[in-house]
Parts: sequence; structure tokens; C-alpha cells
Amino acid sequence: MPFWLRLVAATVLAQQNRELLAEISYLRAEVDYYRAMMMPGKRRRFTDEWRRRLAETGAALGWRALHAVATVAKASTIRQWHSLLKAGRLLRKRVGRPRTSPAVEAVVLRIARENHWGQIRICGELLKLGIVMCPRTVAAILKRNGLPSGPHRFRTGMWRPFITEHDHEIVATDFFTADVWSWLGKQTIYVLFAVHLGSRRAHIMGVTDHPNAAFMDQVARESTWDGSWMRQVGAKRIIYDKDTKYCASWGRIMEEGGIVRVPLPENSPNLNAFAERWVRTVKRECLRKVNILGVGGLRRALSDYVDHYNAERPHQGLGNLPPDIKCAVKSEETPPAQKIENVAVGDIGCRKRCGGAIRHYYRSAA
Repeated sequence: MPFWLRLVAATVLAQQNRELLAEISYLRAEVDYYRAMMMPGKRRRFTDEWRRRLAETGAALGWRALHAVATVAKASTIRQWHSLLKAGRLLRKRVGRPRTSPAVEAVVLRIARENHWGQIRICGELLKLGIVMCPRTVAAILKRNGLPSGPHRFRTGMWRPFITEHDHEIVATDFFTADVWSWLGKQTIYVLFAVHLGSRRAHIMGVTDHPNAAFMDQVARESTWDGSWMRQVGAKRIIYDKDTKYCASWGRIMEEGGIVRVPLPENSPNLNAFAERWVRTVKRECLRKVNILGVGGLRRALSDYVDHYNAERPHQGLGNLPPDIKCAVKSEETPPAQKIENVAVGDIGCRKRCGGAIRHYYRSAA
């Protein structure tokens, strides 16, 4: 076969392939549209996205060929959409009532999040601010932003506002166990700790193999004297679960020291989420990576880890700053990081804690 004849045949075949691919692309767009319209609760309508896709695939196919395959709309209609798309006028104008301004919507959401009021009460508060709004509009704004109605917010949202409002004066406490090796073999040790909710600082209140009433009374005395850790962080309330280790004498000493006890309901670990999360952190990052010998070794490991946790470990809830640094900054916003170029490996120092299980990196002094 001559070369020119093969070239013509290849050109014809390539053109046919392009036409077939364009037709397949358009038919796939129609199939996707039909599938979307068959979903429950879907009303058959052409959104801006569907009009744009059909116009683009129809133009690639060609208007003459489109007359033979178009089923969702007439070829002339799709051609008109393509003309509007090229002119930048394909987007439809919004119909119906104009939407509430973002500023007014932000006010509605703020009132709803800070209180447990229903739509009518929120409308009354808005009226005092000079904003006239229908209760149905308030309900639509709450639904659009995922907020339940007033009674449901009252049942499910009491604890989080309480914690947010008083986190600077609340300390969460709990027990966890750790296994250590001694001359008697493996031994289970109980650790009592506390976490200040406002600053996220952690503190080991006591370590013992038998948390009896005498141990708890001593912990209460050490926690309520003038120079104690709880006085330093400004704690006035302590939350704890209904463990029998928190005896009556411990509670009496705490109340005499000016600390209000807030016992949590049974089977509600989410209410003490800060303490539960700290247990997971200390076990994963420290206790499961080292072999601890004796109660003294456990005290040293926990003391070392608490120093690292408070002063060196970035905390995601504090803008990736350690608790001590965040408290020193005294700002709710994270300070902007300085961009430093040409950093040498020798300029970065590393401090090891807990027998090398934990590493802290810092910039060496010039």
C-alpha cells in the first residue's frame, strides 16, 4: 500500500476515534445525570454544574452529531448553554427570598451557641438589637449550621459550655495503673494525677501500690496548702469519677481547703476526656517504651515525662505550643513562626528524657 494511502487511512481512523471518544464522553455525562436524578428525594432539574458539563461535552461532540444522541435536553438548548458559558453568563440568578447577611447570621449563631434558647427567644433578643427576623428563619440558620433546637441543645450541650466557661479554675483528676519490676516480680502501681483544663498542665499527685484512705488524705493535704500546685494554677474545682478510692475524708479535706468537688456520673468517661486522653498519652509515649524498676523508677520516669509534657511537648489544643510557653505568651492566638533559612544540622540540639524514649529538639545558642 502506498505511503500516502496509509497516511489518509490513519487520518480517517484518528478522526473517527476522536468522534467516538467525544460521543462516549457526552453519553457518560447523560448517564451520570440520570443516575443522580434517580436518587430518593432528588428533583429533576438542571443545576449550573450539569449545564456546564453538558455544554462542554456537547460542543466537543459537535452540534450536528448532538442532534442524534441528545436525550436529556434538545441540542439547541445545549448549544444555547454553550453560548452562555462562553459569554460568562451561564450562572442563574437566585430566586426567592434573599438570604440573610453573613453578619446577622453570625449574631444568630453566637446567641444560639452561648445559650440554650429556642427560636422565639432568639428572635426576641435580636429584636432588642434592632434585627427583625422570623422564627422560621432562625430555625433554618441553625439547621444549616448543624445546631439542634433549644431543648436538644439544653440536653446535650451543658457540659461543654461549663468546661469552656470555667476551664481556668477546673482540675481533672483520675487514676491509672503501671506495671513495674521489683524483687518480688511484676507489681501493679497506682498513679494519681491531675490536669489543669485551662493551661493543660499535668501534675503527678501521688504514686502508691495501695491507694488507701491515709494516702488519699495526704494527697488532699498536699493539694490544698498555700504553695501547692493547685494553688499555683488557680484551681477552685476538681472533677473526678465515682471511684471508691475518693473517700469521704479526702473530700472533706478538699472542701476545707476551698476546693469544690464535682463528681461525675457513672459510665461517662467523655465528661473527663482531658484526663482520659492524658492517660493514653503518657502510656503511649513513655510507659510502654521503657522498662521500669521499682516505684522509685516509676516516680523518676513520670516526673521526667511531666517536665517534658509541660515545657517541651507541642500541644495541638494550644496552637502546637507547650503549655508553659502558651501560658507565658498569654495570648489566644499562636505567635507567627519565624522563617529561618540556611539551618545547619549542627545548630539543632537534642535533649533525651526517660532513658532516650523521648526526644526534644531545640536550636543551639549561637
